[in-house]
Amino acid sequence: MDIEQYTDKYFTRTRDILEQLRINPIVRYQVFARQPGLVKGIDEAVGVIKDTVGDKARIWALREGSQYASKEPLMKLEGHVQDLVELETIYLGITSGALTGSVDMHDVRRQAGAIYQAAQGKPLLYFGARHFHYSLDQEISGICAEEGFKGCSTDAGAQAWDTKGQGTTPHALILSIAAYMQENNIVGNPTVEAAVAFDRYINPAVPRIILIDTFNREVDDSLATARALPTLSGLRIDTCGENYAQGIARPPQLSIPQKYLEGKGVTVPAVWGLRKAMIENGFPNLEIVVSSGFNAEKTAAFVEADRTFEQTYSLPLFHHIGTGSVSRPVMTTSDIVAYLGKDGWTEMHKVGRDEIATDRLKPA
Repeated sequence: MDIEQYTDKYFTRTRDILEQLRINPIVRYQVFARQPGLVKGIDEAVGVIKDTVGDKARIWALREGSQYASKEPLMKLEGHVQDLVELETIYLGITSGALTGSVDMHDVRRQAGAIYQAAQGKPLLYFGARHFHYSLDQEISGICAEEGFKGCSTDAGAQAWDTKGQGTTPHALILSIAAYMQENNIVGNPTVEAAVAFDRYINPAVPRIILIDTFNREVDDSLATARALPTLSGLRIDTCGENYAQGIARPPQLSIPQKYLEGKGVTVPAVWGLRKAMIENGFPNLEIVVSSGFNAEKTAAFVEADRTFEQTYSLPLFHHIGTGSVSRPVMTTSDIVAYLGKDGWTEMHKVGRDEIATDRLKPA
């Protein structure tokens, strides 16, 4: 298997950037699922990791078939980030795919088509490779292409559009740079440094779209990045479900489901506040990419909010949608939670995703 073909493009770019920067901390990843159940797919996932990096990684995992609780770690990995970062899409797809079971491709088509209809012309990117076994990536991507999506995040899937995978910066790049800065007492903003490095080392033809929610400073880090990077073309907000986004602004009365108007994660008020702040601070032309759970219902809610925003500001609320919600998978998630420094293991993670202590994992 060609790992690079099946991994999200932002991870291959992360490896390239970190190689150029000569930043390669030893990190610890934590893998979990929000939905409880029986462990499946771990043996295959561990096998792929070992086949790819050999003894460069240390792995602990729950036993295949054992019971696990919501957000309980299924697996932890330790190794140099440059060795591990490209594997995330593959091992998450394997575990998510096994936990989900068989995928109804007719349902995938129905849901992809429903999202396209709900988007009403907003460009859609398929970001769901990590939710399904890699062997299904090309088929699902092909369905998304036929239903109107504009591209996807893997090179294998992007063959359906006769192009390459697309993507922004992931949390792993920003956290790796943050670990390096912290270990070397370098003052600065890791999100900004990641953006500057992306701009320096990645082909200029690639849009400069930067993820800005790692430290739950969505507005502050967006403004800092925009001020530091004249070539910046857009921002991606992917605030996790553990956090309220910074700068939430309550929009005018909207007739959309209440769950998209309150709570944590990527809500309408979260995007409304971010976009409003960028306009008011002199960056009205920066595009906003939204991601995180954009099924047809959520997409329709955001499109309705977009209409209201445009009536108020004569500008769109957001510009692009990245989604993998073309089925109902049991999603697994992988986060960097710590790095090994001169004084031992040091906490380093995106806000809201602390390391979860467990004594159930066994060496794999």
